[in-house]
Amino acid sequence: MAFDLKTGQRRWLRQTVANDAWNVACMMGDHPSCPKERGPDLDYAASPILAALPGGGQMLLGGQKSGVVHGVDPDTGALRWSTRVGRGGVQGGVHFGMAAEGARLYVPIYDMANARDGSKPTDPPRPGLHAIDAATGKLLWSHPAEDVCGGREFCDPGITAAITAMPGVVFAGHSDGWVRAYDGATGKIVWRFDTTQPVKAVNGVEARGGSMSGPGPAIGDGHVVLNSGYGLYFKMPGNALLVFAPEKGR
Repeated sequence: MAFDLKTGQRRWLRQTVANDAWNVACMMGDHPSCPKERGPDLDYAASPILAALPGGGQMLLGGQKSGVVHGVDPDTGALRWSTRVGRGGVQGGVHFGMAAEGARLYVPIYDMANARDGSKPTDPPRPGLHAIDAATGKLLWSHPAEDVCGGREFCDPGITAAITAMPGVVFAGHSDGWVRAYDGATGKIVWRFDTTQPVKAVNGVEARGGSMSGPGPAIGDGHVVLNSGYGLYFKMPGNALLVFAPEKGR
């Protein structure tokens, strides 16, 4: 929805999916608090992004838990394009946040293999990171997430946490406990770190990360800061706040 900032009047409304009422009670079988629609949980969980286009103009970018990304005219609400990059559904699609670098949109997809709600999707999950042209919706590259979990409980390769972009690089904390840096132009992984390994904290105690969810990495003053560990909704708990800096000589 768009509102006039001076009057508060609604300028336009764009709905992409109707009759999608859902809440966590729907994961608990025949629970009375689950709405009659029972999802399938395809709402917008991530904030939209307003991107500047080459040659002028803007595009409003929205990513759904359906695994579909939309480009909307910010002045009129007209739908300009839609691109599917994930399977979507409960514990799937776009979760906490996309990122943009100029007119290149980065889209993280979670697509948990087993949503733990009793559903049995017919399509396979498609977790990973994708880049889309904000002007046209054209898919620029896709990097499917590698499954390195090895059967660990609550470990999943997808990306539920918000991602963070800087010129040339995008950082993504995965639900498998690894934070990865991707080349913005190609999607190639240029750096990675396993946050689940034990580390000695500055206060002298041992910390260990887990799945990453919610807010994404923060970048400032030559450092990358992120929290690791999310013990809700069948993810790996942890208690680590990690700070990274470039290696000397690089």
